[in-house]
Amino acid sequence: MLSASVIIRTKNEERLLGETLVRVFRQHARPIEVIVIDSGSTDRTLEIARASDARVMTISPEEWGYARALNVAAAQARGDVLVMLSAHCLPVDDDWLGNLVRHFDDPTVAAAWGSQFAPNRARPQPGPPEWQQPGTYTRENWTWGLSNANGAVRAELWEGVPFDESFPAAEDKQWARVMLNRGYCVVHDPAAAVWHDRHPIASSYVRQRLVMEGFAMMFPEGGSERPRLTKAAVRAGWLTVLRHLQTRDLDLLASDLRRVPSSSAAIIGGLLARRPSRASARLRRAPRPASDLPAHERAPGSLREPAVSSPTPPAEEIGEH
Repeated sequence: MLSASVIIRTKNEERLLGETLVRVFRQHARPIEVIVIDSGSTDRTLEIARASDARVMTISPEEWGYARALNVAAAQARGDVLVMLSAHCLPVDDDWLGNLVRHFDDPTVAAAWGSQFAPNRARPQPGPPEWQQPGTYTRENWTWGLSNANGAVRAELWEGVPFDESFPAAEDKQWARVMLNRGYCVVHDPAAAVWHDRHPIASSYVRQRLVMEGFAMMFPEGGSERPRLTKAAVRAGWLTVLRHLQTRDLDLLASDLRRVPSSSAAIIGGLLARRPSRASARLRRAPRPASDLPAHERAPGSLREPAVSSPTPPAEEIGEH
């Protein structure tokens, strides 16, 4: 199995960072290093990180960006695979890292990512890995794909194509899109799952607004996403109500009620996202398809017939943002 460097972005993550680090360091497939990159924490985040075996790096809040933080840390990483994990995402078991990294034994795989579930509920039985093939990522399935909250990329490919720092967020989906257009594959492994705890309200609003603006940069030809977002929010709310009517689990109800402010802020942030200007849209041209690239730039087997593999995630699974 290839070696792995785990990179964790932080800012004021004292509540869960300690437990996240404990779970990362006890993985059966141990990482060769864990890098915590912090951008101006004012709580005990840095104290917790430095008390562990993690390597701690810092960047100023003025320099910070989702892509920028990862690029700074990745430039110092030694692993064959770069694993990105949010500080508030707890691996569900000790095989999480191995389940992510195992897919990189296939040279056609550029990235892999795992499922994310809200805590305090039963973990769904994981299904088999699902492959996102070249040519299958479009505006119709733009929310399904690589997530830097719980995902991994091949280091040698990142060296040639770092995360795009011009994107306010959604740098993970943009990177995967480039690789898919070059003929590589991206794997979703439900067994590499994490418990993804809620963001603070303000962070949820800002994060989701920036994510939607990133998607608008990728697909500038599209119209407003507000109808789709509204429909998705209504559907998620209805499914949650049905689940509580069936289970009548008061603890689960209390847990979901605590998520309502954060989830509502994320919905509002997505609805208020701005679309890029015409000038910036022209700058975000889609990469050339694999068939147009020189042979030495194509992924092995990149000219094979693409297969569609972009299912709708289960109702219990939550987005990475």
